[in-house]
Amino acid sequence: MSRKRGYEVLLLITYIALSAVCVYLQFFSKRQAGDLTNLIVNVIMFIIVGAILASTTFGSLLPVSAITADLIRVTEKIENDAMNSHEFLWDKYKRDKDELFNDKRLLKQYRDYEYELERISLSDKTYYKCDIEDFIGYDIIDSAIHRDRLNQVAGVMTGLGILGTFVGLSLGLQSFNTGTTAEITNSIEPLMAGIKVAFHTSIYGMVFSLVFNYVYKRRIDEGENAVRQFVAAYRKYVLPDTANEGINLLLEMQGKQTKAILSLADTVANQLAEQLKEILEPEFDHFDGTLDRFAKLTTRNQMDQLNRIVDVFISELNNSLGSSFTHLSKVVNQSLALQESNEQQMKEIIDKNVGTVESVNKVAEQMKDVAESLGRYAKEVHSLEGQVAAQAESLRKQSETSRKILEGTRQYMDVLENSGKKN
Repeated sequence: MSRKRGYEVLLLITYIALSAVCVYLQFFSKRQAGDLTNLIVNVIMFIIVGAILASTTFGSLLPVSAITADLIRVTEKIENDAMNSHEFLWDKYKRDKDELFNDKRLLKQYRDYEYELERISLSDKTYYKCDIEDFIGYDIIDSAIHRDRLNQVAGVMTGLGILGTFVGLSLGLQSFNTGTTAEITNSIEPLMAGIKVAFHTSIYGMVFSLVFNYVYKRRIDEGENAVRQFVAAYRKYVLPDTANEGINLLLEMQGKQTKAILSLADTVANQLAEQLKEILEPEFDHFDGTLDRFAKLTTRNQMDQLNRIVDVFISELNNSLGSSFTHLSKVVNQSLALQESNEQQMKEIIDKNVGTVESVNKVAEQMKDVAESLGRYAKEVHSLEGQVAAQAESLRKQSETSRKILEGTRQYMDVLENSGKKN
């Protein structure tokens, strides 16, 4: 960090050096020596310039130099204190009641800043904090150095030099004689000597202007740089600026509110769950018991109704098919009887054929009888086949009717089963 520099000494050195040059030219240089009028012009100019330089030095430049040095010292102190601290230095400085500044202007501004922070902390706008730059910023440099006035000093010095030149010329021309040639020749030498000395005032004014402008600009730059470094260090190590602090406080408040809401939600959820459990659990138990009893009663009634339906169905089926099965049984029994009779006759025929050849005629006759019997049997079997076909057709129709009844019964059972599952 830059240290304090005595630019004001350069003004003093310049003033002494030009004063010495002026004295030398007026009193010790034979070729450049002038009369009393030119001396008076130079003296008056140096007095005015000296007054201006003294006023600006003690009224503006030195106060800014003191402010700059104090800001540099405080900035170094903040940076050194921050190396040994792991938190912002605001609380430490408040706790130690440490006065950061020595300069009266800076001390007053900093106390105003502390008062404003305390006032804001007691208001309802706790998220807002005033910034240090609002109190210690470039404005304090401008007000201390009187920028508007000092911006005119360099031009004033240049103007004084030119004014001194014209005053010296006008005074020199007063001794100029326009009479005879000899008089004109004799008056030219003092006129030219006066002009040479008078033009020196312009040189003095320009030198004073350049040096003062350099000192003034350097002092302004150092002061603003010191303010900039101080504000940056203060915001970084002591107390953050307004925008960031407000955002941080809002985020912190939002975090606290979120935690409070989550805690409240957990508490309310647990209490509500316990209370609902205590209130609803007995009711749901009672409701489950009621549903179980209703389901059992409904299922038992449905099974009873189904059993009655099955019994009625079987009874009706037996009533509708009983005569057909009985008639079919009779036809089958007759067929079996005829088959047994035919088997007996065939056996007798074979026994007779095996006995003797003479019984061939008898066998033929008997075969004739048997053929006739077989013809009758064939007719009876044919008739029986017709009856069996008719009975089979009747059974098929009865079976189709039974299938439809069973299909309807099965659908009804599915409906009852689905109704039991839903319950």
